Amino acid sequence: MREIRAEVSKPYSICIGSGILDCLASNVKPILTSERLAIVTDDIVEGLYLKRVKEALEKEGLSTVAFVFPNGEQSKNIETLSDILEFLAKNHIRRNDTLIALGGGVVGDITGLAAALYMRGIQVIQIPTTLLSAVDSSVGGKTAVDLKNGKNLAGAFWQPGLVFCDVAIIKDLPEDIFAEGMAEAIKCNVIRKLPIISRIEEGTLKENLEEVIACCIDLKREIVEQDEFDEKGIRNILNAGHTIAHAVEKLSGYTVSHGKAVGTGLVIEAGLAKACGLMKDDRAVETIRKAVQRFGLMVDIPWDAETLTNAMRSDKKNRSSAIVFELPTEIGHCQEISLEYAEVVEKLRGCL
Repeated sequence: MREIRAEVSKPYSICIGSGILDCLASNVKPILTSERLAIVTDDIVEGLYLKRVKEALEKEGLSTVAFVFPNGEQSKNIETLSDILEFLAKNHIRRNDTLIALGGGVVGDITGLAAALYMRGIQVIQIPTTLLSAVDSSVGGKTAVDLKNGKNLAGAFWQPGLVFCDVAIIKDLPEDIFAEGMAEAIKCNVIRKLPIISRIEEGTLKENLEEVIACCIDLKREIVEQDEFDEKGIRNILNAGHTIAHAVEKLSGYTVSHGKAVGTGLVIEAGLAKACGLMKDDRAVETIRKAVQRFGLMVDIPWDAETLTNAMRSDKKNRSSAIVFELPTEIGHCQEISLEYAEVVEKLRGCL
């Protein structure tokens, strides 16, 4: 089992290994301040792993209760958050108890926010069950729910007490769910020179999955340590592909998944970088496109440049009237650029 240590305001370990879920209790116990845990998961993960996790914890004398909500981005809202908080209160969860987020990005985000809010903050453990949550959302302490006017607009910074990633779970995912996470993995390679796109090209990704996950997590750990609370602009680099992606999600009414939106965003933003004169190498744009298409992560954009650009106006990174992008100058390096509305529309017309 690999252990990556995140040295942030509340330091924690990220454990990565294959078949480690049954060893959960021995890794959790050292950080607990009580024997009570509340598990939050969705109705898909419930049938796959909830019983296994409960048994692994309870056989070591720990007490658990579980809250289950409907799978999907449509549940990532204030209503579900309120239901979780009421569940914790009804079950007399105390400030020294611990929450466990068992699931993908939606579960991790909303459980993390519930942990930040309940009794002004209780410990949360992240157990990602998707590749997307393993390489991205489970690490770094960003928690949020969506509002009607945009994604992740209500949230808090709340670092986990532990991240526990069983690679065997990730490897066994259905191909479409696995592909969703590859958008974030490819993003990591777009912003830093990592052996991910090369693994895709070689056809050796699954054989090296633990290495790929560890590379992505270590990159995020490094960036978060430099800018934990998003105050210096350093952490913005992790939003490569996401300005377009969040607009696509919003316009689709969140029927386009986050992974497909990010994959599409990476390709369009690479084209935008070329249109802005930042990306000089045509092969780099095509390399990103092929990596994304290999996992079926491109979607047809039914909206024109004006509609897409208008949907970007609520993006959290924006400053004043400018829309902020993290655009690749080459594979392995991105540059932040701010463009006015009219310029984005003009450049996007040639990319869509």
